[in-house]
Amino acid sequence: MPRVPNTVPTYRLHAASGQAVCTVRLANGSRKDLYLGVHGTAASQAEHQRIIALVVTNGGVYPTGSIDLTINEALVRYGRFVDSYYIGPNGEPTGTGADIKVTLGYLRRLFGPTPLVEFGPPQLKSVRQAMVDDDRVREQVNKRTSQLRQFFRWCVEEQLAPPTILLGLQAVRPLGCGRSGVKEGEPRQPADPIAVKKAMPFMSPAVQAIVQLLWLSGARPSEILLMKWDELDRSGEIWVLRPKHHKTSWRGKSRTIFFGPEAQAVLLPWLDYAVPGTYVFSPKLSEHLRSKKRAEERQTKKWPSHLARNIAKRARRRERPPTDCYDRHSLGQAIRRACKSAGVARFCAYSLRHLRAVELRKQYGLETVRAVLGHSFKAMADHYSKAGDAALASRAAGETG
Repeated sequence: MPRVPNTVPTYRLHAASGQAVCTVRLANGSRKDLYLGVHGTAASQAEHQRIIALVVTNGGVYPTGSIDLTINEALVRYGRFVDSYYIGPNGEPTGTGADIKVTLGYLRRLFGPTPLVEFGPPQLKSVRQAMVDDDRVREQVNKRTSQLRQFFRWCVEEQLAPPTILLGLQAVRPLGCGRSGVKEGEPRQPADPIAVKKAMPFMSPAVQAIVQLLWLSGARPSEILLMKWDELDRSGEIWVLRPKHHKTSWRGKSRTIFFGPEAQAVLLPWLDYAVPGTYVFSPKLSEHLRSKKRAEERQTKKWPSHLARNIAKRARRRERPPTDCYDRHSLGQAIRRACKSAGVARFCAYSLRHLRAVELRKQYGLETVRAVLGHSFKAMADHYSKAGDAALASRAAGETG
């Protein structure tokens, strides 16, 4: 008498990946392994019970439907979309695209072989817990969880997954402040003006000018780093910069940055070297000026071997030749080195924007902060300048209390 096959899939460990797995029978008589999540977790056990219920109600056979496309296969297609959508003005990938790929790495590592239609709230919570275990702060975990939903929203849009998957994932609430046991991040504080002034002498002339412009204008770092000569209107007393590409240009919004007398004095020397279509601040130009200054300050004469040296060949021997414009990484590194040399607390380029917002709020009010920083709503201007609330409240208490 033949043995009756066991129709209930068994919960077991997949040694290679550390995930829980069970094997189900399909209608065509074949078998398929389903990955449930991290072995031993409550989420994977709940997923196992859900699969058992599907098998039992379907006569011992797992319902096939659209289980062919795995998460890994969908991620390959989504990766092409990210590479084509999140690109900068020069065609280079943006930081947003790279950040999304970091988030999708968690999904690929935990549930890559899993069928796309089998991903639900328990699996989403498992991925979120992996982010928490990596010591990420609550705000970042919620942001990356939203990026995962964005991936499944794209899958629904491209008809790779049924809409019910997205509805289930939207039911997972964000981690609450003080109620989830996850580490809280510290809000970004404005730069210390004393630290900025002490660090400036240890910066190169170009980086020093960029830092001064960020402080005086309240512009985003990318808006100053990517500034071009032909984007600057110098016809009036106040110079006006209208960048073609900025953070919100993809939303159809315009951006206008104003440079007063102090900012003009900082910017003017660099405009003598710039030509239409080129960046005002260029590492190539900065390196050329540095070499020229060293040559002028040289105390000993140049030998014939110095004069015969081929500068082009020497430049080609460099592992990383200077680029056409600064990026946020090179600027951040230059600021960190200057702060270390000056022995002051480190600050980042974006904290200069916060510093300008605080100064404007103290002197002119919240509406001026919104106008200068280019925000559409006062709430965002308040976020950037709320560090000045204590000073305003203290002044009010001293004058009226």
